Amino acid sequence: MKKVLIIEDDADTAQCINYLINDLGFKYEQSDSILSTIDIIKSNPDIIILDYYLPNGHGSQLCSELKSNLLTKEIPVILMSTHPNLGNISKECGADAYLEKPFDLNTLIKMVTKFTIPPLLIIAH
Repeated sequence: MKKVLIIEDDADTAQCINYLINDLGFKYEQSDSILSTIDIIKSNPDIIILDYYLPNGHGSQLCSELKSNLLTKEIPVILMSTHPNLGNISKECGADAYLEKPFDLNTLIKMVTKFTIPPLLIIAH
């Protein structure tokens, strides 16, 4: 079963995402603050949904750390925020995608499934 790590300090947003992830049939873990790289490695998520504004720092800093670590660089990260420059911030920190708040639930579903469900393999005869 796929596992999604949600790092979001807004309780309502986190709960909404948790319900959505659960409905997709995935396991999830949720944190309201930035975790250490070691804690993320122990969690072993298949994807991370990461808020930019967190009480103990910016999600972009954590994303940069994850993308520069050999053990975590392949974990897809979706950075989300209300920040007006989120596209550039995401590019700079190496996020795999970004999601502007408020977001459409269908857009989030498409992003999560894009990074967690492999495309169908086409076998040529």
